[in-house]
Amino acid sequence: ESYKVDGVFVIKDTVSVTKLVEGLEYRKGGIVVDEKMQTNIPGIFACGNVLHVHDLVDFVTAESQRAGAAAAAWVKNGPAASARTIELKNGAGVGYTVPQKLRLDAVDAKAEIFFRVRQVYGNAAIRVMDGDKQLAAFKREHMAPGEMERITLPRKLLEMAGSDTLTVEIAEV
Repeated sequence: ESYKVDGVFVIKDTVSVTKLVEGLEYRKGGIVVDEKMQTNIPGIFACGNVLHVHDLVDFVTAESQRAGAAAAAWVKNGPAASARTIELKNGAGVGYTVPQKLRLDAVDAKAEIFFRVRQVYGNAAIRVMDGDKQLAAFKREHMAPGEMERITLPRKLLEMAGSDTLTVEIAEV
């Protein structure tokens, strides 16, 4: 199939992502996206190093496939309605997360969260917090800023969140 679109952008380091499209939400590290890699501007999807610096091509490939599939679905079906959005915040020791927002209606069975820590950790736990309540914990023997971390949050766990903000943080154990 083919679709008529207004444009597809492939970014090189010659253009600042903050100047690419007026109004794109940007945080330290890159453009803000949801679980389908859509930006705050409906119909604009992002992936790759405009979001964060990748350390493995496998992650870039999976991310670009997710963004491409979501963009194709958006063109074919139009925007999806979403009743609830959960924002992911960086807690202690976390530099950033991708995605930064999860539209609960658009999460199938699970949501993958990628992030980097701010310092080297040994014997630590990645905690997902809903205020003072811990929703999940993932133990790690070693984490370092130069290595991408990934956790998977089941949709059922996300549905248990009492607020619309979850914090991803690191706690030494």
